[in-house]
Amino acid sequence: MSCKIKQYGENLFLIILPPVAPGFQDFIGVWLYKGGTNFIVDTGTSSTSDALIQALHETGVKDLDYIFLTHIHMDHAGATGEISEHFPDAPVVCHKDAIPHLIDPSKLWEGTKKTLGGIAEAYGPLKPVNDKRLIDASVFNEASVIPIITPGHSLHHVSYIFRELLFAGEAGGVCYSLSSGGEYMRPATPPKFFMNTAIESIDRLISKHPGKICYGHLGLKEDAVNLLKRHKDQLYFWEDVIRNETGKSQNEDLISRCSKALLEKDPLLSGFSDMEEDVKEREMFFLTNSIKGFVESFNFPKLS
Repeated sequence: MSCKIKQYGENLFLIILPPVAPGFQDFIGVWLYKGGTNFIVDTGTSSTSDALIQALHETGVKDLDYIFLTHIHMDHAGATGEISEHFPDAPVVCHKDAIPHLIDPSKLWEGTKKTLGGIAEAYGPLKPVNDKRLIDASVFNEASVIPIITPGHSLHHVSYIFRELLFAGEAGGVCYSLSSGGEYMRPATPPKFFMNTAIESIDRLISKHPGKICYGHLGLKEDAVNLLKRHKDQLYFWEDVIRNETGKSQNEDLISRCSKALLEKDPLLSGFSDMEEDVKEREMFFLTNSIKGFVESFNFPKLS
């Protein structure tokens, strides 16, 4: 299957990758900026690498100057090996702690299979990346792209600011418009999740006053600062609801109780009822995984 390509203005494109499994339509995307400097943010899955290369060619991209990775989960960085081979002059910019896993992804792949099961197989394994291609985002200072270290969704997460654009990965959660006309936002807080670290990351992004936010899942939204503040409030709301559920009698599975309570009480999840059944199944998987991050975080020491 081929990608969908959505253009925002003259230079910015969202390449929406083909679904890797039922319910994954319009879910995984790669951002392309094509101007004086050509770069992409994230690479998507290994299983969709050929489709991404074809889409880049369709937009007229013959060379990339940079490949920026927000984090190395397989739906965001799984095709880095293939894409970096196809564009051999493009440095790969990522968190310093991600570099060893890109050079030797074997432990990352085993951990992904353990966490995601069949979804991991649909994503496909990450090919090793040449160590000479990798740049620590904390020392990157080129092309007017500003890396912002934003652990929260993962400890190796980086967001990028370019002019008015914030490429947020999943630092601002998941947010997209529904075909029904509604909007849906949820946290992306899988284990290990550290609440204070995530809040600090969001505050760091807010302090930069970005104009527009480019979500990894999925699309461009105006008024980035207010959306980041909304997501921050949502994290606090989830923490209160989940902590309240953990204090109740254990007459039902805790994760199920939390899922039910959040779908009933969180207005930002109200669009769930408008989703197609296979999309609901996908979202329930990631929603419950995010709840597990909160539940386990109550037993973690705080990180700063």
